[in-house]
Amino acid sequence: MDGFTILTIVVGFTAIAAWANERFVRLPSAIGVMLAGVAVSVGIIAASQVGWVDDEAAVELVQSLHFDTLLLAGHGSGTAGQGILLGILLFAAALQIEPASVSRRIGLIIWLATIGVVLTAIGTAFGYQWLLTLGGYDVQIEHLLLFGVILAPTDPVAALSLLRRTSAPVKVREVITGESLFNDGASIILFLFLVAFITGNSSTPLEGHWLLGFALESVGGIVVGIVLGLIGSAFIGSARGASVIVLVSLSLVLLVGVLAPQLYLSCPVTCAVAGLVLGRSKALSRPDGRLAIGFWGLVEQALTAMLFLMIGLELLAVHLSWSAVWWSLPVIPILLFVRFIALSIPWGVAKLMNRTAITLDELVLMTWCGLRGGVSIAMAIAVPVSITVADDSTLRSHALVTTILVVIASVLIQGLTVGRIAKLVQRRADRRAATA
Repeated sequence: MDGFTILTIVVGFTAIAAWANERFVRLPSAIGVMLAGVAVSVGIIAASQVGWVDDEAAVELVQSLHFDTLLLAGHGSGTAGQGILLGILLFAAALQIEPASVSRRIGLIIWLATIGVVLTAIGTAFGYQWLLTLGGYDVQIEHLLLFGVILAPTDPVAALSLLRRTSAPVKVREVITGESLFNDGASIILFLFLVAFITGNSSTPLEGHWLLGFALESVGGIVVGIVLGLIGSAFIGSARGASVIVLVSLSLVLLVGVLAPQLYLSCPVTCAVAGLVLGRSKALSRPDGRLAIGFWGLVEQALTAMLFLMIGLELLAVHLSWSAVWWSLPVIPILLFVRFIALSIPWGVAKLMNRTAITLDELVLMTWCGLRGGVSIAMAIAVPVSITVADDSTLRSHALVTTILVVIASVLIQGLTVGRIAKLVQRRADRRAATA
């Protein structure tokens, strides 16, 4: 099937699912569309099991989407557009961030996006190793660390779209906004590092020097992102029309999509940095600049719907078993517990110094807002098939099954209840203020 037909099917299916959700179900768009994908996948799998349909065509369609290439990167082929979908999403999210709101919580955001990611990855790895040991499984710790990094980042688009519909305090939204964007980049960098370390090479021409290859992909992406962001800022600084600003910013993202694979850089990291630099331009604070940001907001929402649809459809491309489902369930409480610890450390220190305005209730809410999403699935799909486990199966297959199940459960369980928790936190805060 040709690429244009596949694109038409995906966009059309997404539009129908989004319309049906908005008209009848009224769930948050990302959750409703993902549920549609899950329902179609489960329906096809069930019908195939009883012999009603042959699911080969559907599986072929899902595999032809090249989810890993669109979201993260390929493996050194240098093909333009690798990682562009995630790059556009991160660029749009970065462009919409208010620098002042992030700067107010910059200490906690930096902690969560760096040390917090590392703690989450390590805590998840060792917690899951303990469970697997109880079940009689022996898994190398470096493989589990890679799995921990895959599940470490929170999804910026899902979390922010849900928080906008709730009564969550502004300070909570500010922390989640900054953290969700920055920890994606940190997780991708850690992922590239661990893959290069485990395999002994990288997807760059420097295969025999994996550390230099990792530096090229990550640090090089940061440098190029800053340079392109500054160039874009210079152009839109003298622009007066919203259409010109949109064209400049759009051409900037597309240019990254062409240059990053050719230079063996990480496209998502480059786009996120470019978006952050461009977002600080004073031109975007003008009325025409706000219109351009509104355009990127619409792009982000549309692509997010398509992304979550593909997450639901990815169930068709994996081998599901009750054992896989059973061993995936404990990962969610492990992630929540480790995230709470990562949040509690800086909060506790600030509390002792009387320098925090965040309450324990809000800390719990921020823990619950740690939804996993497309970034995690992209990294799971991008795990090289050359990495094998004890039974000679690929680490990619195990990581992909568990990651998809964890992401779906995370979005459904946490996503559908975060509004109620936010209301509860707000009511408790109002009662405290009334009795103070």
